[in-house]
Amino acid sequence: MLAGQGLAAPVAHYQSYTLAIEPWGVLDTDRGVGPDFIRFLAAQAGFEVTAGARPYLRVIDGMRSGDNAINLGIPTAERNRYGIAICTIGSVKVSLVYLQSAGRRHDAAASFAGMTIGELRGSRTLEEFDRAIPHGKVLLSDMSQGLRMLGAGRLDATVCVRPGCGNLLKDAGVDPTLLGEWLFTEQPLEIYVSRASSLSQDAAAMLRLRLACDSSAGRREIRRLLAPYY
Repeated sequence: MLAGQGLAAPVAHYQSYTLAIEPWGVLDTDRGVGPDFIRFLAAQAGFEVTAGARPYLRVIDGMRSGDNAINLGIPTAERNRYGIAICTIGSVKVSLVYLQSAGRRHDAAASFAGMTIGELRGSRTLEEFDRAIPHGKVLLSDMSQGLRMLGAGRLDATVCVRPGCGNLLKDAGVDPTLLGEWLFTEQPLEIYVSRASSLSQDAAAMLRLRLACDSSAGRREIRRLLAPYY
């Protein structure tokens, strides 16, 4: 090798895990809208990534340590403390769905007081509701479980996160025409980079990430990934 020549720098490699709520992430797999879009961004930004889905506490612990270098999620106090939001790719709507009977209708959070409600284990999607409204909380492994329990009469209401919940209603065999739905909140969906990760210190890679996320190609990709879900 001639003097002054050197080997090319190795391509940076990072870990990524998104919250395991379908369709954003499928628990303990590499599947879901989150992992797929993170892989797209990594390819555009010029680094490698191993992307998967994990429970909320694993996602946050990884952001705090830097092991979870990049992920997709809604803003929470922990995400904003340990992460840098680099772009917004859309939004999610968090609702409670319930069986309509005898004209039953819910127009406000207080109307759910005293009821048995299914909530996702390890998620903060209904945290403010939990603090404000006294109710019986049943922890669910996923939305599908809650919808099946609702259809069987074992819950008064259950969490519904869209896009995605509409597909699961069909799969759970629940007739949507028999359901009422109360919208609790709509939250932006962000791409976060862990402040403790080496990725956050790479200014050039961070710029490429932002450009890829905000590009027309990035917008087309997230639309493509979300197209099957409602």
